Amino acid sequence: MSTNFTGRTAIVTGGAQGIGEAVCHSLHAAGANIVIADLNLDRARANLAAYGERPPMLVATDVSLEASVTALYAAVLKQFGQVDIVVNSAGIYRSIPILDIDAADWDRVLGVNLRGTFLMGREAVRAMKARGRGRIINVASIAGKVGSTTAGAHYAASKAGVINFTKTLAFQAAPFKINVNCVCPGPVATEMISGWDAERVKAYAASIPLQQFGQARDIANAVVFLASDEASYITGEIVDVNGGLLMD
Repeated sequence: MSTNFTGRTAIVTGGAQGIGEAVCHSLHAAGANIVIADLNLDRARANLAAYGERPPMLVATDVSLEASVTALYAAVLKQFGQVDIVVNSAGIYRSIPILDIDAADWDRVLGVNLRGTFLMGREAVRAMKARGRGRIINVASIAGKVGSTTAGAHYAASKAGVINFTKTLAFQAAPFKINVNCVCPGPVATEMISGWDAERVKAYAASIPLQQFGQARDIANAVVFLASDEASYITGEIVDVNGGLLMD
């Protein structure tokens, strides 16, 4: 597959670290203009040199706030005149027993993971529909399909919402030739598992058919494909990238 995104603009939420950062580098390597939308841009600023002569545009964004999301799109359209690809990778991971989840924490996780995906998706359609093309890729989780023994109930619930929102948005965006898909990672070696001890990591890896955690680039590869012209006839799909941990 030869992918060329030259002249296309991609917004990646949560693009300062983890899966989002890997997505930014992969899309950039294929020629896209990158916009990193993140609440904390310190890491992105520190790593700008890695992008060479085409550094990404950085926009401080809280995806859970409507005004912040609309300001993001306004800034991108002013700079580039178009939005071609939106990757919703911003997320909060919590590993908390149900009795320890308070209402404020529930609202914050759902606010970023699900409300943020809704706001970004709605504004993406608004920005893309007149041009009659676009790609929206949401990042959910295996926890959104089967629940989780490690993640909190609010995290799993938010990702289940992302999966179903993806399917509904795909129906509604299809008349504008906008493709909407979702990538569901399994366990990935990112900052989200940085608090796990070695024994827990080893035991979890042993439960995966491929016997290892995924890497951020594995998820980025799936995102790049779904953003490409080669995926023009794929929409409303939930792509599992989990080393065989869930096969359906």
